[in-house]
Amino acid sequence: MGILNRLLYWRRQKADLTAISVGDIPERLPKRHGVITGTAEYPKWIVFDCPCERGHRVMLNLDPAHRPQWRIDQAYPLTLSPSVDERSLVGHCHYVVRKGRVTWIERTDNR
Repeated sequence: MGILNRLLYWRRQKADLTAISVGDIPERLPKRHGVITGTAEYPKWIVFDCPCERGHRVMLNLDPAHRPQWRIDQAYPLTLSPSVDERSLVGHCHYVVRKGRVTWIERTDNR
C-alpha cells in the first residue's frame, strides 16, 4: 500500500475495535473508529462517535432479531447499510457510510 493510500485509509471511518458488551466501550474513542460488540459470529451493536463532530455517540443495532437493524458490509474501511438517520440533542444527522467515506444526505423535510 502506497503512502497516499495509507493516509487516505486513516482518514476513513472503520470498525476495527471490539468489546464484549456496550458497557465495556471506553468513554473516548479514537477519531473515525467504531466498536463492534458481541462476538464475531453474533455481532450485536456498532458504536462510534458521530462524524459531525458535535460530540454525540451513535449506537446501531446489528442483531437481525431486532428492528431497526443495520448491516456491516465491510469493516475496514467501514460500509454500513442502510443510511444512518440520527436525531439527538445536538441536531439531526443523516448520512451514508461507504468504503469509510461519509456522504451527508440533505434534509428535505421539516423534522
